[in-house]
Amino acid sequence: MFTNVLISLSLTLAALGDVPPAAVSEATAAPASSAPAGFEQRGVAPVLYAWAPDVEIEAWQEASPIDLSTLPPSDPGDPSAVPARIPRKEIRSPLSEEEMARLREAALRLPFDPFVQEMTTGPTPTAPTPHASFASIHYGEATGSTPPDPELAVGPNHVIAVVNTHFKIHDKSGTVLAGPTSFGTFFTGTTGYPGGPFDPVVSYDDSQDRWVMGVDANGTSFCLAATTGPDPTSTWNRYCFATNIGGAFFDYPHMGIGEIGVFVGSNQFSGGFLEGRVFAVNKANLYAGSPLGTVPSKSTTASHSTPWPAAIHGYRQDQWPVGTNSHYIVTELFDGCIHNVWTWTDPFGGGGGTMTMAPSLNLCTATGVSAGMPVSAPQSGGSNIQSNDFRTQSTHYRAGKLWINQTVSCNPGGGTVNCVRWAKIDPVANTVLDAGVFGSTAEYRSFPSLAVNFCGDMAIGYSKTSAAMFPATFVTGRAAGDAAGTLQAEVALKAGDITFTCFDAVPRRWGDYTGFTADPDGTRLWYLGQYSRDTGAAACRWGTWIGSYSFPGCQLIFANSFETNGASLWSSCTGCS
Repeated sequence: MFTNVLISLSLTLAALGDVPPAAVSEATAAPASSAPAGFEQRGVAPVLYAWAPDVEIEAWQEASPIDLSTLPPSDPGDPSAVPARIPRKEIRSPLSEEEMARLREAALRLPFDPFVQEMTTGPTPTAPTPHASFASIHYGEATGSTPPDPELAVGPNHVIAVVNTHFKIHDKSGTVLAGPTSFGTFFTGTTGYPGGPFDPVVSYDDSQDRWVMGVDANGTSFCLAATTGPDPTSTWNRYCFATNIGGAFFDYPHMGIGEIGVFVGSNQFSGGFLEGRVFAVNKANLYAGSPLGTVPSKSTTASHSTPWPAAIHGYRQDQWPVGTNSHYIVTELFDGCIHNVWTWTDPFGGGGGTMTMAPSLNLCTATGVSAGMPVSAPQSGGSNIQSNDFRTQSTHYRAGKLWINQTVSCNPGGGTVNCVRWAKIDPVANTVLDAGVFGSTAEYRSFPSLAVNFCGDMAIGYSKTSAAMFPATFVTGRAAGDAAGTLQAEVALKAGDITFTCFDAVPRRWGDYTGFTADPDGTRLWYLGQYSRDTGAAACRWGTWIGSYSFPGCQLIFANSFETNGASLWSSCTGCS
């Protein structure tokens, strides 16, 4: 792979700790000499010693095509064997393990918070209506994939589920059409592929009827593939490009497809946390199977972590942004409260365009609920589960609004538990339009993801556990007209089968996120959740389950007065607000 790094420095700093928290890059890229500015050559690996807000990577290689229909399902290996390399125990965090432990200890002393919504289970109030429900990938089919980190994408006829090492393609009734296929099998043969795939992402681009799937490859590269047409079981074009700016470890990638680009956010580490960074891939080149050309990237600085590009929905309902040539990204200050909306404009223009940060939004103030660091969660049978931290865990855009969620710890009255916080944001006015925190005594909810339909109704799914239950996956939601800050009753998507165990020590590593997305029909919402599965002899007891949901008040009404879930022209809708 021919990879040249082009760097411009609008700010050169003697140390990463001097990076200002709100620095904004508008520099113009200039060709690098034998050793790019801001880098020090030490052997074969460059070492970052000064901050580069703009980095452009020339990924000129041709696409590496593959026909998925010719690949047999991958051999999962021996599910009872412990991998030779046990996955890291702790999720990589902007804070040290000592500081994380201190924050979890402090969270156990949170006072009662009356503004937490006490979640209820049962028929009243109404919960989202369930539809399709079926099993997807489990550990026995994806040996070595721990934690699974499930995400999904949904098109008119297909559902793609991904976990850390494998993916599977279903039709909408649950029939398996392809896979489980390992990402190693899928990406082998791609120019520049370094191996070591993890942290997968997948999206459906409704504006072009294409699928995009990607993985972090060995912490040094991002490898992605796009279908050549609407059928994901057929042919794809694959690419890889370097992402380890200055030798950093590229981690926690998340993807959002925009009007002209595919945007990938990441956290960058080298010993400790260096920065958040966002990369942009030219969508026209990607879909044409042409060389990718320049891949610009922008730093969100050493203060702002977990840049999450928005996943855009609603193209067939005229709810996509049109003609803006920009994309929204959400970051957080890793304090449980402060979030920021960034706008990247003209990414493929001179110098990679500009990225600006709006003033901070305080979700603790917006909800009236303080945010503790998530704490380890109990389960039936003992052996607590990790709940990681309070970074953002999904970002969606629809009809001019952003929706985000995260896990925080709170005290709904009976002591500290893990709770879910969600927020609806107007990115133009930079205001929080609605937000809430929900939880219940002695029950722990973590790893949420949400999706929003054409009418502005939101569904949110998450893992749930307690000392009296096995880890399960649940869904709740709210209609657009519900009282501010409130959700309806939760419903179980899949109950846990057994006490979760794996080959690591207590607290067990559960995962980093789950996946919720909107159907292109505008009404259905699809969730891929994680639960404890009785995998028999398998070393790790996890499974994933897919469910679809709708809200009774949201139907597209066409000019001929027929209601339909199809994607076509529409005249109005019921239940919209």
